[in-house]
Amino acid sequence: MRGLLALLLLLAGSAIGSSPGHADILAWAGRWAAETPGGKVDLRIDPAGRGAVLRLARGGRVVFESNLAPTDRPGVFEATATGLFAVLGRGRTAANPLEGEELVWAREAGDMLVVSRLAIASGKPAIDRARLERAGERTRLRLERLEGERMVVELEAELERAPR
Repeated sequence: MRGLLALLLLLAGSAIGSSPGHADILAWAGRWAAETPGGKVDLRIDPAGRGAVLRLARGGRVVFESNLAPTDRPGVFEATATGLFAVLGRGRTAANPLEGEELVWAREAGDMLVVSRLAIASGKPAIDRARLERAGERTRLRLERLEGERMVVELEAELERAPR
């Protein structure tokens, strides 16, 4: 009986917690890929606890790689520590770009997932942003980077599911 009650609570919680028409970071779980003139684009999103591990590479260069966990704000995810830092209790401490650390976060925006990274090098901000949007069985990717005072589109591609 306890098992049935636990199952019902779990199902009710997942039904109440999800909102139709709103992105879910785990909706992209799996591996997505595309060949582009700038090289292969590879996106991998794997479930991890209540969040996900996200890795986006372009032409062999990692653009984003982060463990993302839900925050107190619905639809907002923050990077969490991994490995030894997680064991030592730094799991929920925000990175400080002013101290040379990269700050990575993701947010749901309608039916999109927007992943952003902020780093500061030599006093200049470096911002990268990846917008993911479902397009039927594919995922549209728009990769932007801060140049000067404006965001410039570096890449637009449609990714297909790929074997793990």
